[in-house]
Amino acid sequence: MSLTEQELDELRAAEARSRTVVETVADAVVTVDASGTILSANRAAERIFGYAADELPGRPLTMLMPDYLRRLHEEGMRRYVETGVKHISWGGVELPGLHKSGREIPLEISFGEFALGGRRYFTGIARDISARKRTQARLAAQYAVTRALAEAGEFKAAVPRILRAVCEALGWELGLLWALDREAGALRFVESWRAAATAATLFERLSSRREFGRGEGLPGRAWERGEPVWVEDIAADGAFPRAALAGQEGLHAAFAFPVQMQGETVAVLEFFSREPRPPDEPLLEMMSHVGSQIGQVIERQRAEAERARLREEVIRVQDELLAQLSTPLIPLNPRVMLMPLVGDVDEKRARWMLEALLRGLERARAPVAIIDITGVSNVDARVADTLVAAARAARLLGTEVILTGIRSGVARTLVRLGTDLSGLRTRKTLQEGIDLALEYLSSRQ
Repeated sequence: MSLTEQELDELRAAEARSRTVVETVADAVVTVDASGTILSANRAAERIFGYAADELPGRPLTMLMPDYLRRLHEEGMRRYVETGVKHISWGGVELPGLHKSGREIPLEISFGEFALGGRRYFTGIARDISARKRTQARLAAQYAVTRALAEAGEFKAAVPRILRAVCEALGWELGLLWALDREAGALRFVESWRAAATAATLFERLSSRREFGRGEGLPGRAWERGEPVWVEDIAADGAFPRAALAGQEGLHAAFAFPVQMQGETVAVLEFFSREPRPPDEPLLEMMSHVGSQIGQVIERQRAEAERARLREEVIRVQDELLAQLSTPLIPLNPRVMLMPLVGDVDEKRARWMLEALLRGLERARAPVAIIDITGVSNVDARVADTLVAAARAARLLGTEVILTGIRSGVARTLVRLGTDLSGLRTRKTLQEGIDLALEYLSSRQ
């Protein structure tokens, strides 16, 4: 049954409307026959893949694919035509495309099939998701940096992870960290990370021996400006000291961003890619925030370190004061020194007691020292050993030690511990100890 003239007009109008839609959508629309030959492509396809309008029709669809996908596609299409079995999903699958320049393009592709005149045709709708991928990569890099800072505890330990995280998330091959040497007024190399497949070892090694002044090289520019700096192809820019070396090592795109603390640049991170890349303003803006975030972490860690140092200093001073107060050495007369102990005697206080006693005896040259433990609440093996050690050490200085205040409970403890007090003169009370000291001194006259 042939179509009427009115039906033909309606069909032509529908085709015109369809063509208008196809030509105005932002996604690439490419139609091929069963052999994979391109029959038509809309303007978006030309823009996404970089070809002129007359370059695509009549060419194989595989020209828009990376080499490693071409055979897989041809075998998959042949299998589908023969068996009807699809080798991949036809709805919204992510696959890389190939730009005319040779760079890969991340695509989200949907496929459709239709028949006309007994022949089979296929239409692919491809959406360029480069912007989405870049956003995901930027967020992944920022998250990885934040996580590295949180888990490492301090910036220095986080540096290798930060360099690696940024490189891997963004697809860059080499990352370096430069720290400010205030005395030298220069940025000095600190750390680097390089992808295993990158043969930029000479660039990395020679960079580690350099330093950069303000405004010098890529790190120096980021330092001087206090903001990120992007170079589309550093190998082609003779204004950079390492341009020739970067070209020899196959490095092209580069960017650097400062780490700032209270408005001052304290470090610069720089990254290199094997491909020239146009400036990515959202990435630079994000890295500016990352630099500020790292600076805040460094500032907080330095403040915490200073607080810890001050805390340790306060504890040290307090310990010294406590030692002086808790182990006083009192001269009863020029020839007799008294050290009364009160409360618990732990390991630290026992050490203080011994040190205070020996220092005092060395200064005073007193022939007798009385250690009174009437106020000691508990005597254990550590205290007993310290008392014996004090007596022996004092004797080496020419001083006789008298131990007083040994109550019945303390005596039982010393016996149970098997403490050898043969080097000590002992008395029950302090008064008895003083009397013994005077008798001892009289006997030496």
